[in-house]
Amino acid sequence: MSRFFEIEGNPVPDSAEVFEFKPPDGAKLRAAFFPADNARGTVILMTGWSEFIEKYFETVEDLRARKFNVAMMDWRGQGLSDRETAPRTKWRAFFAVLRDDLRLFVEAHVKPRFGGPYILMTHSMGGMPALMLLASGYPAFERAVLCAPMTRLFPEPQNKMTGFAAALASAIGMAAKPVMRTTDHADVFEDNIFTSDKRRHARFRDLRIAAGESANDSPSYGWVNAAIKASDAIHAPGALDGIETPTLIITAGAEKQIDGADHAEIADRNDNISLETIPGALHEIMMERDELRSAYFKAFDAFVAPVFGG
Repeated sequence: MSRFFEIEGNPVPDSAEVFEFKPPDGAKLRAAFFPADNARGTVILMTGWSEFIEKYFETVEDLRARKFNVAMMDWRGQGLSDRETAPRTKWRAFFAVLRDDLRLFVEAHVKPRFGGPYILMTHSMGGMPALMLLASGYPAFERAVLCAPMTRLFPEPQNKMTGFAAALASAIGMAAKPVMRTTDHADVFEDNIFTSDKRRHARFRDLRIAAGESANDSPSYGWVNAAIKASDAIHAPGALDGIETPTLIITAGAEKQIDGADHAEIADRNDNISLETIPGALHEIMMERDELRSAYFKAFDAFVAPVFGG
């Protein structure tokens, strides 16, 4: 049965609804709806790698205070969504599967439940399938806001070398094996590269403990291989030409988790993509200190205002 993880200091928003749905391959995906009173539109809020719905309860309330319904989904392989289908496919076209899951979620579940206009908001890894969906010409969203999107894992040539190693490991049967990591930045606040806010960092640590096996530790070689192949694909000439939805990339000025410098290159690929930097912010801008989160939402509010006559 679908449920929420609950910890002290992270209450489940009032009137929240949690449920499961199945794409054509039979995977079980967990999703949640958060209705707002007198809603003026709906935000589809998608998480980054290793995250799950509960981490964004505070952001959900920020959006509902702006009179947005919020719809969320645990990506397959994360949270309480299916964890079997990715290894079975050996990660082939994994990000294309995530793209299709997002489209299905919007068409089959969000639209029947909530009215538009529809705004897409993603964090980190969620930005990759989002860009792929937008590039396909999908017209559902009036605006898209991509927070620190994972458009490239590492600067070149590290990205190319990592891609070669991950592809080789996957080819010799190690796709499901976790990549070795020396530091888990989600567990230790000191010198972490996610957020400079100690309270919000501790909240996610406690959520991961409450989530148990539903929390991810290290990405697999197969996942890294798929991520780099998807990144290569969106950097191909003309790959983003199909984006017609006005899209804002909000990048972290102190980014250390992904190749944040790549965001300027992505923005240059299409006139419908714009870029804004939050100086001093680490990777998880929506989990940062209050002043940095305020800067993020100021950029969000200004970007979506024309949709509502502002």
